[in-house]
Amino acid sequence: MKTYERKHAGEMAITVIMLVLGILFVMPILLLTMNSFKPYGDMIKNLVALPVNFTLENYTTAIRRMDFYRVFLNSALVTGGTVFLGVMISFFAAYGISHIESKDGKYWYLLFTLGQIVPFHTIMIAFQVMTTKFHMNNKLSVLVCLYCGFHCAFGIFTYVGFLKSIPKELEEAAFIDGCGVFRTMLQVIFPLVKPTSITIGVLFFLWTWNDFLMPSLMIGESEKRTLTVMIYMFKSNASSEWNLLIAALVLSIIPIVVLYILAQKYITSTTMH
Repeated sequence: MKTYERKHAGEMAITVIMLVLGILFVMPILLLTMNSFKPYGDMIKNLVALPVNFTLENYTTAIRRMDFYRVFLNSALVTGGTVFLGVMISFFAAYGISHIESKDGKYWYLLFTLGQIVPFHTIMIAFQVMTTKFHMNNKLSVLVCLYCGFHCAFGIFTYVGFLKSIPKELEEAAFIDGCGVFRTMLQVIFPLVKPTSITIGVLFFLWTWNDFLMPSLMIGESEKRTLTVMIYMFKSNASSEWNLLIAALVLSIIPIVVLYILAQKYITSTTMH
């Protein structure tokens, strides 16, 4: 009986600790959302108080000043293109490394693995000089290609670990049935790594959607700027329009929250695997 009581008390303690940690993690988002509905004066007066003078003016002003729908479309095009191309390139490369017999496979794998340890900040200046020299700035398609190049090292590294666990007998059976290499990859192997693909896609989405540095370096024309760059215009050295900045941040967070909710079971499945 005492053993059961101790076990029950331990479970209760763990539950309480996890509940407190959950509240701490969610609190910044709650504060952000709550203050987005306050007038500027109320927000500055008390950051943690509930909205008294509830208003949507922060959102309407932020949407108008940012030209929200245009920059949202720019971000969606860049992020969607990066996710699709990045996942497909990572899968094809990882399949070649893990399932096609070659002496060079392990060296390619090592090369892509080492690609993860080079921070963008170390090559940022040389990178900008090169892209300016070749007139690659202010092009969303170039931005997609650059993101794919930086993200795919992680995608390949992740895919290889999962693809190695897939028995080659499945491919041999597909070849016997008349499937070529590409058909085998797309119709036999790719569905088996669906949770991994979705997890990698979600990570690529987060890294691209939230990135500020590369779009700020590559995109100078206002009509081609992404959401993160336009949000920053509400903050300056002279003054900061915190109410508009917070409203814009909430708008930018919504797609991330929706995507994570939809993909949660696949992410959990991959983690447990």
